[in-house]
Amino acid sequence: MNTKELYEILQDSTRVYRKGEIVEESELEHIKVVEIFGYEHTDNAPKEDNFDKIDMIFVDVLVDKTKAKDYKNNLINILKEYPQPERLAGGPSYIELAPNLEMEQESTLRLMALGKSLEMWDIISGKTLGMDDAKTKELAGSGMLMISGYKIDG
Repeated sequence: MNTKELYEILQDSTRVYRKGEIVEESELEHIKVVEIFGYEHTDNAPKEDNFDKIDMIFVDVLVDKTKAKDYKNNLINILKEYPQPERLAGGPSYIELAPNLEMEQESTLRLMALGKSLEMWDIISGKTLGMDDAKTKELAGSGMLMISGYKIDG
C-alpha cells in the first residue's frame, strides 16, 4: 500500500480543526483524562463554497473540494491495495482503518472525511443515529465512528 502517497494526498487536500479548547479534561471511570488538541479552532476554518467541513466527532476536517476531486483516482488506486477489502466494504471504524492503512488515527480521520466529501462513503457515528454530543463522543472513543463501507472495484 502506498502510504506515502496517501499521506501526501491527505496533507494537501485536508486540514484538521479543533472543536473545543486546546486542553480538555474529563473523567472516565475514575481516571482523569487530559486531551490536547493542538489545532486552530474550527471557527477560524475557511467558509468558502470550495470547502467541505466534515464533523469527525473529535475534530472537524476541512476538505478542499477542488484538490479532493483531483486526487480521487489516485485514492481509488491506493484503496485497491487495502489488505482486507471485505472489511473495507463492511464499513470499518477509524480504529480498524489506522493499522490497516499503516497510519495514525488523525490521518485516518482525514481519509474518512476526504472519502465522505468525494461521496465514496458516508460517516456513521452516534450523531448520525440521533444521539447527543456527549454519548456520540463516548461511543466514538470506543470505535463507533466508521465509514458506511466502500466496495473496491476490480
